[in-house]
Amino acid sequence: MSSRKKRVYEQAQVPMSSMIDVVFLLLIYFIVTQKEEIHEAHLAVNLPAPNAAQTSDVKPKLLELEVHPGQVMLQGVPKPLGKIRETLAYLAELDPEQTVIVKTSLMARAEELVSVLDLCRGVGLTKLNVVTLQ
Repeated sequence: MSSRKKRVYEQAQVPMSSMIDVVFLLLIYFIVTQKEEIHEAHLAVNLPAPNAAQTSDVKPKLLELEVHPGQVMLQGVPKPLGKIRETLAYLAELDPEQTVIVKTSLMARAEELVSVLDLCRGVGLTKLNVVTLQ
């Protein structure tokens, strides 16, 4: 017969209330210090000023893009984004100071508008104006 001794293991008591306090403090810290990145802040967009009067008699050349749900129109003609990119790249080569007016429908998704703005910026057009369609 072998004499085996039973070992008695003591379990350390962990104070749960202190751990819960630390978890809540960390949660509050991360909520307070969270800084949400605004993706639209990276785009230079000129918004129209309310009641701004046009002082110049010379009208600049304007290029109009319309953003509707699932559809983008260039100068009133619906085209796929690939064709619009080609046209915009060609126009940007001719005149990099070309003014682009992006008219967006209230029903259009924000992602569609941002993709059109990214498309303009990608070909080198920097004078972008965004207005909403009624």
